[in-house]
Amino acid sequence: MMRPRAHAAPSPRSRLLCQLASVLMLCMLCVAGAVQAQDTGSCTVTSAQADLGTTGTLALAQSPRQAAGSGGLACSALALLSASYIKVRLESSTFQLAHGGGGPSIPFTVLAQSTGPQIGQGQEFDFSALNLLNLFSGPGGSLPLYIRTAPTPGLRAGTYTGTVNLRWYFSICTLGLGPVCAYSQSPGFVRPGLLTPINWGTGIPVTVNVVLRLENDCAISAPPLDFGSAPLAGAFEPVVQQITVRCSAGAAYTVGIDDGQHFSAGWRRMRDDLAPTQFLRYALYKGAASGERWGSVGAERRSSAGAELNPGVHTGATAQGFTYRALIDPTQPTPPPGVYRDTLRVDIRF
Repeated sequence: MMRPRAHAAPSPRSRLLCQLASVLMLCMLCVAGAVQAQDTGSCTVTSAQADLGTTGTLALAQSPRQAAGSGGLACSALALLSASYIKVRLESSTFQLAHGGGGPSIPFTVLAQSTGPQIGQGQEFDFSALNLLNLFSGPGGSLPLYIRTAPTPGLRAGTYTGTVNLRWYFSICTLGLGPVCAYSQSPGFVRPGLLTPINWGTGIPVTVNVVLRLENDCAISAPPLDFGSAPLAGAFEPVVQQITVRCSAGAAYTVGIDDGQHFSAGWRRMRDDLAPTQFLRYALYKGAASGERWGSVGAERRSSAGAELNPGVHTGATAQGFTYRALIDPTQPTPPPGVYRDTLRVDIRF
């Protein structure tokens, strides 16, 4: 015969102990679970771009250019006080930025940080010992890599591109605190234990596209023009000089000279430093003997194909020379004695 039994209800204290025991059991399960890394999707690896920006061809010929670009690994959340592991392997690259229009390519190196070290093909760099919060400072919260070009002469303007193939290995705490943590990690990664070494797994491959835009630019050498001194306006001798110009490879251009600061009635003019109402008229002519005015508009400009020195040579390394003849108007009244000056601007158009 079954007899019903009465059960005494647990006291509030015993109920609290049971709840605490449950909480402790859950925490023990959480700690045990922390050994098994979890991929929460907070870190992603995607194709990326390292943009070196825009500069002139001659500027790049003289000095290297460096910029940070996304390395392809980005994390939307990071947790503190937990060990994270990050390593990159440079699988392959031509280490050259090429231009579709031909001509020289631009060598470049890949750096793990702004000051190095350089990562070569087949080499790795371990970021694990670095401050996690300072690592993901690239575009879109990515971990940046640095691209540095080598000075390269003889370049044409245009867009230069190259690629770097990387493989990222990582196990990063993205949610939690200390040992209680959820990890975002690459395939096959096994975190180290008391008796087991770290296993970086197979990693995730990614391609970083490197781009650099070059613009046409020029180096101009225009020595000062000095007429010397004379007692009369008609006693000044003509002065023959040359302006030299070196521009980007493959870039034809024209050279103009403006009318100065005191142009009037078809004449360039110099002004007395101490008597601003006194002027001395003068003119500039193309070549050593012609009477063709050298100006800044239309047919007054000079073509690089018509230079006296190296006409039409557009290698980026060879300068063209443009000869001119400067003449003070001998028919003008002689102004008072003084030092007369003007400033002219030389411009290049492609």
